[in-house]
Amino acid sequence: MYNTIVGCHKRGSGVSVENEAILFDKKTGLEYYKIRSGSFLVGAKDFLDSGITFSEKVKPPSREPDAVEELTTSKFQAQLYRLSGDYNPLHVSSEFANMVGFKEPILHGLCTLGVTARALVKCMCLNDPSRFQSIKVRFSKPVLPGDTLVVKMWNEGSGKVVFTTSVKETGAVVINNAVFQMKMGAKM
Repeated sequence: MYNTIVGCHKRGSGVSVENEAILFDKKTGLEYYKIRSGSFLVGAKDFLDSGITFSEKVKPPSREPDAVEELTTSKFQAQLYRLSGDYNPLHVSSEFANMVGFKEPILHGLCTLGVTARALVKCMCLNDPSRFQSIKVRFSKPVLPGDTLVVKMWNEGSGKVVFTTSVKETGAVVINNAVFQMKMGAKM
């Protein structure tokens, strides 16, 4: 596995640190997975932009979505997602959530991504996960356990699906700048 920081860039009140990890076969060099991720560090200052960025603005089309899926999360979803290995108290402790500026514990980003990906596979890949190729998202706001997620999808052709995820109860967009790529041959 190869893992490196590829860039640090000023964003609003802090810095976006971008990372790339590649899982490959040492003998053949064959790449199995490429994971690109970014973290936002609030309050970072006195640094110079450096490296590259994989961030891009993805605007949903102005037409009505080709598919919309609503999925309600459980009030106990955060406890279940601790099984992913993320034991951050932000997801289960009211005291900790208050201490870091939230009114209550928030859902794991991995859960929000999983619920969203489930909707995309269902609606765009006819429930066939083998048609999934890649997904790229920006988490724009937190989700609370029990929120209903609304995934709006626009099929742009060539396997590309632009999408957003919002919270039904508030209308807040929680995933944006998002693209789901199906393997060629996948049809809606």
